[in-house]
Amino acid sequence: MTVQQARAQAPFYGWIVVAGAWLMYTLNQASFTWGFTVYVNPLAEAHGWSRTSITIAWAASLLWGLLLAPWFGRLQDRHGARPVMLFGGIVGGLGWMLVPFCDDYRTFLACLVLLVGTGINGAIGPSAGSAAIAQWFKVRRSLALGIYYTGSGGAGLIFIPVMSLLAERAGWQTSAWALAATTIFVSLLVAPFMRRRPEDHGWQLDGGPVIAPKARVWDVVRRLPFPRHRASPSVEFTLAQALHSSAFWLFTAAIFLRYVGMGITQVHQLPHMLSEGVHPALATAALSLSLTLNIPARIVVGWLGDIYDKRWLLNMLAIAGGLALVAFAFVSPSTASLVWVYAAFWGVGLAMLPLQAGWVADNFGRANYGAINSVSNSIALSGRIVGALGAAVCFDFFGSYTAVMLLGAAGFGIGAILLLNLPGIVRSTDSSTIQDHVR
Repeated sequence: MTVQQARAQAPFYGWIVVAGAWLMYTLNQASFTWGFTVYVNPLAEAHGWSRTSITIAWAASLLWGLLLAPWFGRLQDRHGARPVMLFGGIVGGLGWMLVPFCDDYRTFLACLVLLVGTGINGAIGPSAGSAAIAQWFKVRRSLALGIYYTGSGGAGLIFIPVMSLLAERAGWQTSAWALAATTIFVSLLVAPFMRRRPEDHGWQLDGGPVIAPKARVWDVVRRLPFPRHRASPSVEFTLAQALHSSAFWLFTAAIFLRYVGMGITQVHQLPHMLSEGVHPALATAALSLSLTLNIPARIVVGWLGDIYDKRWLLNMLAIAGGLALVAFAFVSPSTASLVWVYAAFWGVGLAMLPLQAGWVADNFGRANYGAINSVSNSIALSGRIVGALGAAVCFDFFGSYTAVMLLGAAGFGIGAILLLNLPGIVRSTDSSTIQDHVR
């Protein structure tokens, strides 16, 4: 029996890569993206810092990570995810271990930026796991990415409630130390399983040719009259070639506008609900619900992304995200039920991530995916900084988040318009010529 025949009979190792990437993404979401909101009020109360100053530290940490992400992406293209994720988890965990000892703002800023920013936002940011998965899948790439991106739901279901409970009962410092220890332990556990490319280990993409499954009840979903997904071209772009494509920049701008709204909520959703008189237990439950709903939503959306046009699906999700922010803007004690409207629509709207990552891989290939996706993601994710800082300034000056929530909803709409005008991409296989055309 040949190695290829033995591989064909064994479970596809790519799913182990998905599982490892999922755990690391869950840590990223819990230790910064969504979990940081747990520590905003405790830090303000413990040190007397304004929400703007705390948000500036958050934004600086994210920005530093985004600047480093393309470099980590290139490193991952050459050496695989294993060393990058191991480094990121240890450095990021060390940062959270030291944060409770920071009594002055400068020291806190240094730890959050240089350690948490480098490790959590740079090395094990969302692009790291998607780059690892893109090397192992093509036909089922969007589905695999959808499963991967449920890590934010895992963070909301597992880590963030525990972090909040520890912060409330044992102090935020204990919560931060537990988060640090977990980050380091999981990174040491996962890294050895993160293999680089299937070809290096006797596998084929997707484990081999994908055989059409037997008819199932839900196959009716495959026959809906929606724009279909088109097979990706068998060409590989360099980073320089991708940067010369207008589609790359239009797509990145559209996602940037969506991340503005995400940045508003990622740091300020709990403070917003608490400032409007929503009970802390209800506020935490709404946060956990929205992230938990993301688990089935991202899997379903990922599966649909292998069937239907990703741009069309992204715009459907933009409608859900915009409606969520409109409802959230008007939350108050008398309209507390709106937190559930927000949680439901936001949980669906945030399912866009597997479509974003899949679109980049479909159009630019996997050889330099780590670098290309990291650049696009770093620019787009800076929208979170704009949203978070804008929300902090809005609250400090006006005592309310309502106006900035509505602006975030408008960003979803403008981004949808950009995607409607997104051209397709073709690169000649015998030259570096790039052609953009509307399809």
